Amino acid sequence: MYKFEKFFVNSAFCNFFHKRMIFPSFFRFINKNLAGKALEIGCGIGKTTNLLAKNYSKLMITAIDYDKEQIGIAKKNKKLKNAKFQQGDATILKFKNSSFDYVIETNTFHHIKNYPKAIKEIYRVIKKNGLFYAMDISKYIFIWPLRIFFPPESYFTKKEFIRNLENNGFRIEKSKGNLLFYVAARKV
Repeated sequence: MYKFEKFFVNSAFCNFFHKRMIFPSFFRFINKNLAGKALEIGCGIGKTTNLLAKNYSKLMITAIDYDKEQIGIAKKNKKLKNAKFQQGDATILKFKNSSFDYVIETNTFHHIKNYPKAIKEIYRVIKKNGLFYAMDISKYIFIWPLRIFFPPESYFTKKEFIRNLENNGFRIEKSKGNLLFYVAARKV
């Protein structure tokens, strides 16, 4: 992530926006009480992890981010009993096969240049019948001048994202939205 984008996503405004608007909608989309082991991809400084951990108290979350600086901040601010943070690359996950009941990605895959490789890795680390919950932004959001301030590493639509999931063995349980979209996919 570039400096301006990192500043913005870590801002009080963005935190308020996620807490009051984005995550309540994502939680309604999930529409179940998650319990077990989860991997969060792209946790940043832990604000999204905090929202997940508070909403799903019986979920043990391993939260990763590629950016060592972000993980350092997350570890310093850690106040969660059901979450741990570590630096990690979503395209080369350092977990055993079938390690997690759930994988959760929130607005991260557009930051991953080879996001299809990350999907393969998620399929590998999630248990059979496990669920992958994704929330991301369509390529149609990144119009000029927005893409100058928030340049994505990958561009995709919800339809392209879903096709990638299906091509890697996931079955789509449900999806919602187009510009900001949600997808629930099951490993079969």
